[in-house]
Order: sequence, then structure tokens, then C-alpha cells
Amino acid sequence: MQAVEFGTFVDNGIIEIPDVYRKEYSNNVRVILLKDNISITDNETSIQERVAAAERLVGVASANPLSLEEIRNERLA
Repeated sequence: MQAVEFGTFVDNGIIEIPDVYRKEYSNNVRVILLKDNISITDNETSIQERVAAAERLVGVASANPLSLEEIRNERLA
């Protein structure tokens, strides 16, 4: 099984697959939902957008020779 990780927000029950994965993951997929521990309020919209952008970088960087764990550790450092 091949897996990718990306951050996104659920909009009315819809989870959008990033463009970079749509062709490869256009048919049968398995979804595992993990609740993000980041607390977001109405006043933190810009933070919410920045968190989503940072998490999308994990997906973009999946073609990088680093493992996702190494990328995540670098991002969090």
C-alpha cells in the first residue's frame, strides 16, 4: 500500500485531494481520519491557512529523498 500525508480542512463533509495526487488517487482510496490537535477559533483564520499550507508542503515534498518523518522533524524544528 502506498500512502501520502497532507493537511486539509473538511468543508461540509468534503475532503479535497490536492492536485498533485488527484490523477494517481482518482479511484479507490482508503481514508484514515486523524483529528488535528491544533485549536482554531474564528480569530485565527490566518493561522489556520498557514497551518494548512505548511501541511501541504509535506505532500509536495514527498518526491524528496527525505522520509516524511525527516521532513516533519525539519518542519517542526
